[in-house]
Amino acid sequence: MKNFKELFDADGKYMTDNRYQEILRLDAMLTEKQIPHTCQKVMDGWQVIYPQDGKKRVMDAIEHFGSYGNEQDKLEIMGLLTPEEKKNDTVLGYLSAEEVFSRIDRHWKEAQP
Repeated sequence: MKNFKELFDADGKYMTDNRYQEILRLDAMLTEKQIPHTCQKVMDGWQVIYPQDGKKRVMDAIEHFGSYGNEQDKLEIMGLLTPEEKKNDTVLGYLSAEEVFSRIDRHWKEAQP
């Protein structure tokens, strides 16, 4: 884990940590399949919002210094949890890009007319 001061640049803004690659893989997978989403910086990492901002949010995935799984380059999600998962918490961590993509892709396909 980094020293808290190492997370900021000279202007006091969070620096993006290059070790967070799984969230960028998720963004690329969604982009390739043309599934609407937003990818934005959050703290020292990234957040993927599905669907894109401006519509009712179904799920978001994060990877930053406070997310479950960040030290293993894994993702944390809120939304698209199974009923069993919802019994334990409102978020689920330690997921791969493929695992998160599968949930989003399934939901996207079911939502299409």
